[in-house]
Amino acid sequence: MIITIHQPEHLPWLGFFNKLAKAELFVILDSVQFEKNYFQNRNRILGSNGVQWIGIPAVNQGHMEKTIATTEIASVSNPKWKEKYLNTVAQSYRKYPYFSEVFPILEQAIGLDTPYLAEINISIIKAFSEKLGFAPRFVRSTEMNVQGLKSDLILDICKAADATTYIAGPSGRDYLNMQSFADAGIAVVFNDYQHPTYPQRRTQEFVSHLSALDLFMNCGYAESRRIIMEGNEGTNAF
Repeated sequence: MIITIHQPEHLPWLGFFNKLAKAELFVILDSVQFEKNYFQNRNRILGSNGVQWIGIPAVNQGHMEKTIATTEIASVSNPKWKEKYLNTVAQSYRKYPYFSEVFPILEQAIGLDTPYLAEINISIIKAFSEKLGFAPRFVRSTEMNVQGLKSDLILDICKAADATTYIAGPSGRDYLNMQSFADAGIAVVFNDYQHPTYPQRRTQEFVSHLSALDLFMNCGYAESRRIIMEGNEGTNAF
């Protein structure tokens, strides 16, 4: 069983989908603490005036005590944020060749009737994964009987999933206890993703590490899949 684990980021970047594509099981890490002003509720796109942030307003009060799963959307009773959000995306990408294919997915997810940020993020991740033809099984860590912090939590998830291989991000080298994984008979592979380039409008110099939304709008799903899988250095086993 090849698994990978990641927080449900908002409009994730290319490397997120690259790692997801290689796994049989994708564990959505929603049981950890919500981090204010991070990628859990926002990401970067290329707007009419260059790079800009777009995101979902989250309730920050008491965020230190909340998990990603329990973090609520601010102004949930006032849907104007949804209109503003979708208008920003439309103004940025309406004239792009694949807008009509991509925008409805985002529109449907943003329109979900839920007070929780994670529900929208997970809906986006699953919908885009399906369009790209990536088909791991998804499970949320809040649905698993796991505990611990950092390396211990990752190992506990791997054991609960009967993992034989864990695909880690490069930062895993800084905190994973490799000996404990070896003792458990679980191989660790680091996904050292090299960001590819693609035809990108509105800029003469390529801007990397944007939300994958920018790639989808420029290239469509079939070509995006090919481009996403270009950055496979460091993961020859896959």
